[in-house]
Amino acid sequence: MVNPVLEDNIPMKRILALILALATVLSLFACAEDKYPPVESTEEEARIVLKLNVEGKEYDVKYELYRALFLNNKSRVDLGDSSVWSSADKQKYIDAINEIIIGDLSEIYAVLHLASELGFNAFSSEADERVKEYVIGAVEGDENQLGHGSYEKYLESLKKNNLNYSAAALMMRYAMAEEAIIKYYRGEIDPVKGQLDGGYEYTREDVENYYYSDNCRRILQAYFQTGVKSAKEIDDYRTHLATLDGDMAIAAYIIGSTMATESDLIRDGKVSGITVGISELYAEEYSEYVNAIFYTEAGSLSKAVQVENSAADGYYIIYGLEKSAEHFEASYADIRNSYLDNVSGGVLKNVISVLSEGVSYTDGYASIDHSSISMN
Repeated sequence: MVNPVLEDNIPMKRILALILALATVLSLFACAEDKYPPVESTEEEARIVLKLNVEGKEYDVKYELYRALFLNNKSRVDLGDSSVWSSADKQKYIDAINEIIIGDLSEIYAVLHLASELGFNAFSSEADERVKEYVIGAVEGDENQLGHGSYEKYLESLKKNNLNYSAAALMMRYAMAEEAIIKYYRGEIDPVKGQLDGGYEYTREDVENYYYSDNCRRILQAYFQTGVKSAKEIDDYRTHLATLDGDMAIAAYIIGSTMATESDLIRDGKVSGITVGISELYAEEYSEYVNAIFYTEAGSLSKAVQVENSAADGYYIIYGLEKSAEHFEASYADIRNSYLDNVSGGVLKNVISVLSEGVSYTDGYASIDHSSISMN
């Protein structure tokens, strides 16, 4: 099952879902052969179009990344009518897509920035080796993925997803940085393999205070991928859930009627549920989903909420559960991970906010003709 609350409550990687899905298994080797030399960006691709600032640090955004985010999001704004980008109202559409792009850029660079602050350099020589090793795996295949068969086919696949080599490599570095943040807060440190030196300090009391606070909810959820059921069928499903008597009946029905992970709902013969923090899912795309969780009281059902433009698109129905000392003891490891992800998510939300407000446009941006942006 794919949903925003993953097993172990690891936050979703949502930027450019295809590349991030491929980059979730980046392995570190002592040295990667230069079998597939990086493809240099053109002068146009490498020009700086935006600058983001946070805590005295400035990040340059190249046209190649802006182009990727524009092309991967344009249908959300123009609804398939490309003529709007050259129409009399084009600025309205440009402003709308720039809001989306700046949101995505702010998340990308917030992750890179926080990882750097914690001691992980996504642009180090070790990270360079990981990028090379991933490209080898993407071309030739390995235990984690099927290969494209040739370097040319790999580059073609990037182009189909509106990426050049450099933009794809940046997404790999973003994935490494997010992995490093998780490992820092989860305490999984391996300096030998380029991870972090140290880790986030907390106590069991911190976790318990979080669990019983208003910043944490315990839920069950029914999830349906987009296209599996019509809106009416989902409403009918919710109506049926409302007729069931008690937590166990609802948990059992969800298990029998969806692809839910059973242990997320029932464990050792008792209702377990998922623990979610208010800042755990920090991306804007999940705001309605998070609101549904935190406005649904124990014993109540939310309306069906839709998540779009993410790696977890679909409809969700939330059922609130009571917190208890018994559940805290039985599910401490999961609750601890939720607490740690909520802490890191809160930090990232703050950095994202600062970055999104500290954007400046360069002379390179002024030369962009949005009606002609393409990979050709």
